[in-house]
Amino acid sequence: MKSPQTVSLHTLGNEELLDLLKSNSRSEASQGVLEEILKILSSRGIDHRSNPRKRDSDTDAFDKAQKHYVAFKRSSRRVFLCYLIFVSAIILSFFLETHWIVSTGLLLIFGTLISLIIDALVQQTRFYKVVGGARTYRSPLVFFFLGMPLYFLMFLSFDQKMQARLGDLA
Repeated sequence: MKSPQTVSLHTLGNEELLDLLKSNSRSEASQGVLEEILKILSSRGIDHRSNPRKRDSDTDAFDKAQKHYVAFKRSSRRVFLCYLIFVSAIILSFFLETHWIVSTGLLLIFGTLISLIIDALVQQTRFYKVVGGARTYRSPLVFFFLGMPLYFLMFLSFDQKMQARLGDLA
């Protein structure tokens, strides 16, 4: 029967195990824990002396790109949510009596939508600066005017291209 500590080691990913091995080899960790980490890594076919990532600069670029990719996805989810709220508010406004509060609310939601699209654009631009590639669109104005009504379609294309570029860095 495996100890609880060993079971928790088996649940960790390869990168986490390599980080544990690196940090525990400098400290006075239990020799049994270090041996167990080495056994787990060797059973997964990973040599602890060779890091699966290339160099520190590559991991920094990968980590930065991944951070911007996650931020892009988070911003895009917010755009989708705001877009649904905006469309729902427009439909609801047809059934309400015309009033300045309704118009102001629609303008506020529209302004929020615009700012969230710009945030997603900024995150995508930062991602491509890190990976060293061109953006997937030529002109921000084309993206802006076509992207608002068709953002969900453009997001799918952007997401696939960004995942491919992120995979190239890994």
